Formats: sequence, structure tokens, C-alpha cells
Amino acid sequence: MLRRFFGGYRRAWSPILLTYFCYGASSVTAVADVFFQKDTLKLTPSEVAGIAFWLGLPWSMKMVAGVASDVYPILGSRRIAYLLLGSAATMAGYAAMAGSVATRAGYLVAALLITVGFMVQDVVADALSVEVAETDEEIGQIQTLGRMATLAGGISVGYLSGWLAESIGTRATFGAAAVLPLVVALSVPFARPGRAPARVAAATNSANAGPLASGKAGLVMLVGLGYAAFGVALEILDVPFNQEIVLVVSVALIALLLRRVGISRGVAVASIVIFLFRATPDVGQGYSYWAIDRLGFDQRFLGLLAQVASVLSLGGLLLFRKTIVRRPVSFTLFWVVIVGTLLYVPNVGLFYGLHEWLGISARTLAFIDTTISAPLAQLTMVPMLILIARSAPP
Repeated sequence: MLRRFFGGYRRAWSPILLTYFCYGASSVTAVADVFFQKDTLKLTPSEVAGIAFWLGLPWSMKMVAGVASDVYPILGSRRIAYLLLGSAATMAGYAAMAGSVATRAGYLVAALLITVGFMVQDVVADALSVEVAETDEEIGQIQTLGRMATLAGGISVGYLSGWLAESIGTRATFGAAAVLPLVVALSVPFARPGRAPARVAAATNSANAGPLASGKAGLVMLVGLGYAAFGVALEILDVPFNQEIVLVVSVALIALLLRRVGISRGVAVASIVIFLFRATPDVGQGYSYWAIDRLGFDQRFLGLLAQVASVLSLGGLLLFRKTIVRRPVSFTLFWVVIVGTLLYVPNVGLFYGLHEWLGISARTLAFIDTTISAPLAQLTMVPMLILIARSAPP
């Protein structure tokens, strides 16, 4: 019965799914983070948006972390050592948030540690998901289950995120979240990397084969680390238009790397689609501040919305699992984006007093809108992950 509902499953996937689960459960700090930014650090929405830009940069460094994990083993380990490093970084960031952070700069450093740690863990989980998959359909199945694990993590802490922020405070909530990277580290004994079919192992175990041959891995590392140092220098020196400069440099460097490493039609299409998807702007923290100050949304209600969204997102993923795995990626993305845009209209209506016109409270309209739109929230991510995994060379 479970196999019919969730699809196939093999024990070798367990460490991957646990890593994704803990990443989903990291949303336990989501509500605390909003109130920490707003009440403790007194950050404005524009300052939060600026910080969010820099927190997005580590995810653009996945190429560097992936190459490092592939061709530069630490003490002979290409996966486990990096998983432990990522866990340590995240734990250090949470510890700083729970203790000493009291300024914008300190918050940025701690948040970057958390983000970098999760990024490295994600890279390792993605790499393992390709190594243990035996067919393209298994790749889709692992990524679908991985998204379910992420959602399950979010479900487990949805309401808890608001309750903890209100009951024990924001700093203590960050301290509690430090348990998550510890759980990932404890999963290491169950990991079995390198047990993929021989055709995959032969390619990945050699730094002199495949798309990273002939010194290309060193080029990726050098350019990536130089890019990171450049971004940090711009932030420290407070250079005017630093975000715009980083964006232009990012595009140029990615184009250079793709040209030198080699680019297939599949990789080109995947790059364009992912760029357009990631470039879609959202409302940012301004909406959260407005909902708290003007609509009276408190920690518990925000936690309730997070809980409902997580549960219904998982339900939508279960309902459309077979369609996502079997239909073309473009089909899923097109319809989810169109429907998702239409379902976001009630949120916009809150600003213009739609709830008053309907004769209901703002909380009721927000709850209804979350209930309707949440099932689509995660459906766009699975096609992205499948597209990336299918484009990966052996």
C-alpha cells in the first residue's frame, strides 16, 4: 500500500532524505527570524532585502562546492567529510544567533554560516542522489521523495515555529535549531557513497575524466572562490551598486565557466530555465512587517499558516507525484506558474481591503488563500531538481 502511494524506495536513499528533512525543518526559525530582524535588530525591509541578496550568493556557489566534493577529497572522503563540514558551519551559525549577534554585520555573518552549511549539505545530498540512482526514473523518484522529506520537515515544525518564538523567545529558538545539523552529522554512519553502478563510479572517482578533466576543476574552484572574495570585499567596503556589480560579474563568470567546462543543449536549456525561475521576484520581508503591524498577525498565527502550507504542499506533491515524474518538465512548470499567479491575487487583495469588502477578517482571508494556493507551492521545485539531475553527466 505504501509503495503504491509513495512509489519505490531503497535503503541507500535514507541519508539523502534525512538531509532534506532537516533542511525543511530549518523553517523552525522562520517566524523567530522575522521578529529577530524587526524587533531585536531593528532592520528595515530594505535592509532585510539587502541581506537576502548576500544570503543568496552561497547558493550560486554550489558549482564550487560540487566540484570540490567531486575531485578534492578530504582524508579520502568525497562526500562524508563535506557533509560534516556543512553541518559544522550551520551549527556555528545557529549558536552565534542564539548568543552574541546584536548588529546587522554580526547577523549577516551568522546567517551566511547557516546558509553555507545548508548549501554544502544540499550539494552532498544531490550528488549522492545521482550516485545511488540506477535509472532516470529513479532520479525522478528520489527527487520527488526528497521534496516530500523537505516538506515533512516543514510540517513537523510549522506551528512549532510560531509557538517557540512566542514562548521561549527568538534566541532560544535559534539554539533549538542547532539540533538539526547535529542530526545530519549523526546520519553519517548510515551513508554508503560510492556504491553506485560501476559505470558511474569509474567516472566520478577520477579527476582526469569527464567534464572536469584537464585542469577544469581547478579553474572552477579558482573562479568560484575569487568570485566569493570579490562579493565579500564589495560588501565590506560598501561599494555603491555592489549588488548590481555582483549580478553582472556572476553572469559573466557563469558564461565563462560553462564555455570552458563544456555545455550541451540540455545544460543550456536547464541553465536558462533555472535562471528565469530564480529571477522571479517576490514580495520580500515588507509583506511580513506589514502583516504584523497592520493586520495584527502574531507569532502563533504565522506558525499556523506555515503549518497549513506545509501539510497541503505535501498533499499536492503526493497527488501529482506521477504526473511530475512522467510528464515533461516544461508542462509542469507552465501550468504551476500560471495557476500559482492566479491564486496569489487574494494576497494582493488584502492590501486593498478585499477582506473588508467580503465582510471577513484579514486572518480568515489569509488562511483561505493559504489553503488554496499551498498545494502548488512546492510543485515547481521538483521539476527543477529533475531537470538538473537528468542533465548531469556520469
